[in-house]
Order: sequence, then structure tokens, then C-alpha cells
Amino acid sequence: MSGGKPEEIDLESDELIAEMCPQCGEFLQKCLIQQNYAMIICPSLQCAFPFNQNKAVDNIVYVDENEVLEVARQRLTKS
Repeated sequence: MSGGKPEEIDLESDELIAEMCPQCGEFLQKCLIQQNYAMIICPSLQCAFPFNQNKAVDNIVYVDENEVLEVARQRLTKS
């Protein structure tokens, strides 16, 4: 999240991203923490990434509200 316009990312319905955790090898996941911001985290309960990093804020990314609404819609139709 460097100055200027925030970097936009796509939320997929499963919220997984293609990158692997640098510490345990699990697929990283986007976790919505505010209306338009997600933190990229490792879903493994045994792994603390990125909370054991000096700058966990580097893993916060901007998410367009239309993408958030689309994921919510997909989840509701699965219920």
C-alpha cells in the first residue's frame, strides 16, 4: 500500500490467492478486515504469518467494493 491509489486485487469466491506462505507452504488467503481492505494471511493455525513479521501492514491490500459484494452474493446463493 504505497502512496497514491491503493493497489486493487480480485477477491475470488474461495478467497485463496496463488501465493504460498513463505513459512509453511499453505496457500495464502485474503481476510477482509475493513469494508475495502483485506489482509493477506496464512490460514494455518500453527503458522503466525504475517503477524510475526516486522511490517505486517505490507500485507494489507485494497479491495474494490464491487468485488466484496460479488463474493458476498456468491456465498449467499450457496446457503
